[in-house]
Amino acid sequence: MKKFKAGDHLVVNIDPLGLTKHHGLCVGQNQVIHQRKDGFIEQVSLEEFAEGAKVRRKAIAYDRDGAVERARSLLGNQPYRLLDSNCEHFVNWCIDETYTSDQVSNNLHLATQISARAGLLGLAAKRIVQGSAANIALASTVTKMAGEYIGLPDSVNKVIGTPGDLVAKPIESLINGTSNTLSTSADHLRDGDYGKAASSLVKGAVSTTVEATLVTPIKVVGDGIVAVADIGKDIWLWLRY
Repeated sequence: MKKFKAGDHLVVNIDPLGLTKHHGLCVGQNQVIHQRKDGFIEQVSLEEFAEGAKVRRKAIAYDRDGAVERARSLLGNQPYRLLDSNCEHFVNWCIDETYTSDQVSNNLHLATQISARAGLLGLAAKRIVQGSAANIALASTVTKMAGEYIGLPDSVNKVIGTPGDLVAKPIESLINGTSNTLSTSADHLRDGDYGKAASSLVKGAVSTTVEATLVTPIKVVGDGIVAVADIGKDIWLWLRY
């Protein structure tokens, strides 16, 4: 089996078509920390993680030691939620402390585009998705998903997927932020603390809006620029050596 280093973001295909993947973080010595579907975060051997499937490296943590330390700090139970706390969210948080999942954001983008084009989100949304910008974003996401399927380097997929991610990531951020806000407010309501419920609802709405419309798009562009730099560095090293 291929050798991996601590800080490598590893993936294996779950289904035969490779449409869904399981993610884990290599922590060295052929050991992987991953989140199971029941939410339990555990350390297993590379062979146990693979379960007979081919393992590939999706990305490399810039701070390998920091990523491993964060992964080990979460060993044990953690709630598993498909949209905002799955195995990919866990690994991405270990790498750069952001909860995001390409599988989730890509599929949310496709679902939104399909719903809008079918007129399910209203006439205004239907007109928007028929425009050039929406078509470019859709093509970007589909091409990125194809790149991930065939195993293109993560930096290449990031560059290809940047136009699509400018739509997909804010959608993911908006849905997760709204879900967390409503959940927190509901907890306060159950405790009978109506003031805190109203306050958390307002604060959450503001925070979610800022995150989805400003912070997330800026991060997507920044990640795209870093990916271009990584590709340039790889080309330079290849030409040099």
